[in-house]
Amino acid sequence: MTGKFGDYQLHELLNSGGMTEIWSATDARGRLVALRRLQTGSLRGSAPKLFKHGREVLEKLARHPHIAGMLDHGKVDGIPFMALELIRGANLRQWTLREDSIIDENVSDVIVGMADALDHLHSHGWMHLDVKPENVMVDLRGHTYLIDFDTARKIPRKPKEFDVASGTPAYMPPEQLLGRPLDHRADIYAFGVTVFELLTRRKPFEGDRPDLTRQNQLNERFPVPNASQFNPAVPARLNAILRSCLEYQAEKRYPNMTVLNAQLHTVLGVENVRDKAR
Repeated sequence: MTGKFGDYQLHELLNSGGMTEIWSATDARGRLVALRRLQTGSLRGSAPKLFKHGREVLEKLARHPHIAGMLDHGKVDGIPFMALELIRGANLRQWTLREDSIIDENVSDVIVGMADALDHLHSHGWMHLDVKPENVMVDLRGHTYLIDFDTARKIPRKPKEFDVASGTPAYMPPEQLLGRPLDHRADIYAFGVTVFELLTRRKPFEGDRPDLTRQNQLNERFPVPNASQFNPAVPARLNAILRSCLEYQAEKRYPNMTVLNAQLHTVLGVENVRDKAR
């Protein structure tokens, strides 16, 4: 319900799912913010640790125009919260379900905005490990923001196994699904799935049944289709970029986001804003 939460006045519940909820709120200075807090049912178990970890990752990151910045954090009556920039828009999943023209009119900017954010994250030594449409916010101008760093991990010097499962299966590379060692190239794969879905409204491994989709995803010989097969407007060079992102073996994907990002900016003709101050 709306009301006071510490120094914040809550206005509208914007999103609720998993362990957190996000409210539009006003702080003591009268600024509109997005207040993200743990749900009361998530105050036990691993949720508080994950929430704290996501906040610490944001604190360590330099500001970037495609990552929603944190303005404040703390606890109210034992409930941890973060006050973030309020993004007037919706996540990529919500926009595409609405079939809103904002996405179609700004699709190149949305794609390179995601790439810019991941490039920035990786250059600071972190991998996201849950890249998906729900974690990409797009505002009313078509500007993109990467959010939710609760499952982020430091990029290892060489691929390693992680004892905590994270991510969303449909966007995980084979090595992650199979519990094998992984590194930042898991994000490159998830980025490829997300962009393919954005362009075609389907996943690259989609089968007639959910179990077939997973089988295709884990089949090294499955021929990944070109996005242009479902959307003729996709240029051939972008097809090639996505196929490289979606390689079964991590060694065959792009070596890093910097190389991938540079190619995307060239192919899509969008200015590179990497490391540009907000």
